[in-house]
Amino acid sequence: MPEPRGSSGLPPLRCAGIGVHGSGYPNAVNTIRRLRAVGVDIDDRVDWLPAGFQLWKAARGGALSKLRVYWRLLHGGARAALRVCRINRQDPRVTYVPYPAPFLLWWLSWVPRRWRPTLVADAYISIWDSAARDRALMGSGGFVGRLLRMFEGRALRTANAVLVDTVENRRWMIAEFRLDADAVFAIPLAIEDTPLLDVPPRRVNGALRVLYIGTFVPLHGIDVLVAAVRTVAPAAGIHFHFIGDGQDADKVETLLTIGDVRITWERGWIDHRRIVEQLAGCDVCLGVFGGPNKAARVLPFKLYLALAAGRAVVTQDQYSLPEGVPAPPFSTCAPDPQLIAEHLTALAQDADLVKRSGEAGRGYYLQWLGAEPFLRRWREVLATLPAERPSSDGA
Repeated sequence: MPEPRGSSGLPPLRCAGIGVHGSGYPNAVNTIRRLRAVGVDIDDRVDWLPAGFQLWKAARGGALSKLRVYWRLLHGGARAALRVCRINRQDPRVTYVPYPAPFLLWWLSWVPRRWRPTLVADAYISIWDSAARDRALMGSGGFVGRLLRMFEGRALRTANAVLVDTVENRRWMIAEFRLDADAVFAIPLAIEDTPLLDVPPRRVNGALRVLYIGTFVPLHGIDVLVAAVRTVAPAAGIHFHFIGDGQDADKVETLLTIGDVRITWERGWIDHRRIVEQLAGCDVCLGVFGGPNKAARVLPFKLYLALAAGRAVVTQDQYSLPEGVPAPPFSTCAPDPQLIAEHLTALAQDADLVKRSGEAGRGYYLQWLGAEPFLRRWREVLATLPAERPSSDGA
């Protein structure tokens, strides 16, 4: 029999697996919140890790520390797999698996198909790519790196639908993990945008306040940004505010020793409320400047936040977007320190341009990345899935 549908017209969902959340991982909890807001019946069985849990920070310690982190995720994924298979026998539902989805999906890959639920996996960004390449936690071509790549590929191939953030990331994952192209969807990410949409327009008054939020890893191009800050002339009237930490933090530390650089650094991560406050107090937000490869495949959360808050954005000219989404009103340039400095200096000299860019960004967010387009894409994804429990034809 077809699954009963609520006022949203969408089938009931179950959420299962090991989930991360908090300001660093907002997608899953906000996906659930948005779906519930339109009347979707959701049975949340996720084992949510503590809000302050940072996946890559936890895995950056010694061998014993890494072993503890991955054992916790694998063991938790095994328990979640047993639980969701048992529950699904009595109450079959499409099951949404939040990031990091592979730790549940890998165990389910060994379960015969007739005993598995229909699975929608939040792949977001590749665990293997982030661990082995971005953060150098292991060699991408070494034994452990190859093992993680095989682990993630097998896990994602188990899902009936794999959700990623951009068109280029979709192409990369299909090729890298041999995924079924018809089962991979590039849809907008979900953020808590209500407080951001309440942020009033900003008019430059005095120094141009430039905000950077993010982890200090090669993906974000910290080397390039540090050089750009050094390049900006003191007379340009620009104050930089950096929020974050990471393996390249020492490069940011050097800026604090330069007398004529106007910079504030909040080391570590901050909660969503503080992020909103900092966005409200800035004029321009910096994106990513990591060049080609992964940096060109992403549209990071911080740019969603900046657009929703109505703030001008400067980012590199190589980036990607969800399926069917046009180019945003960003100020873009090659990841070159001199060009970034020139773009920021031009904005510092044109307060009206800063204001117009921010207003255009908020309108763009609402039309292409906000709750309505997000829910429309979810409907499209769910429409491709079986309306009934998977058939009993073997694995």
